[in-house]
Amino acid sequence: MGNIDYDAFKKRGFLRQKQEGLFVLRTRGQAGNYSAEQLSILVGLSGKFGRGILHATTRQGVEIPFIKFENIDEVEGELQGSGIKTGTSGPRIRTTTCCPGNSRCKSGLIDTFGLFDRIENELNIRCAVDLPHKLKISISGCPNKCTRAEASEIGIHGQAYASDGKRQTGYVVYLGGCGGRTPQLGIKIEKIFTVDEVLSLIERVVKFYKENARPGQRLVLLINETGKEEFLRKMGL
Repeated sequence: MGNIDYDAFKKRGFLRQKQEGLFVLRTRGQAGNYSAEQLSILVGLSGKFGRGILHATTRQGVEIPFIKFENIDEVEGELQGSGIKTGTSGPRIRTTTCCPGNSRCKSGLIDTFGLFDRIENELNIRCAVDLPHKLKISISGCPNKCTRAEASEIGIHGQAYASDGKRQTGYVVYLGGCGGRTPQLGIKIEKIFTVDEVLSLIERVVKFYKENARPGQRLVLLINETGKEEFLRKMGL
């Protein structure tokens, strides 16, 4: 097992366990959603290749632990055509998390699933894109921020406001938050954005981070090094 490229397996969604020769399969649903058929497939894979255990992650994925190294290729083969994507670890974009937004939550103000789709498919900013370090995007439908928008590198939530005497909805953005051992709250941008403005800002932030951060440097550390005001200026804010 000593000559295995574990980072390459991380990119494929298989994380090394503490037990020798065993891996965790990390999967991700589309904006946190799995179909009943997909969950049934994961249950079957867990019984066939694991120990009958499924684990729900904080980033809205489902993991299957205790997969043997020699079974990884077969597991991947059985995932083909299921629509189940793998989530990754390491220095790359992590799975974007979403609450249900206005699709069914009575507090939801924005279409979180639609925004997720545009980030992934229009901007091509999706899970597993290589970066200097991890970067997380979280989307919440309202100011309750159930997905902890303020604690992600890019956090977004829906916001109601009045304009010309009419009730409108828009997007509030936080930049540079993170969890971990030294958690930081993101910078709240004092503006309510349109959806197209949010997409443009996300693209600029990810591009700036990719081009300027050192390996292992989180976005908050790059912002501190650049200076908050200069960073915001570079982002056009």
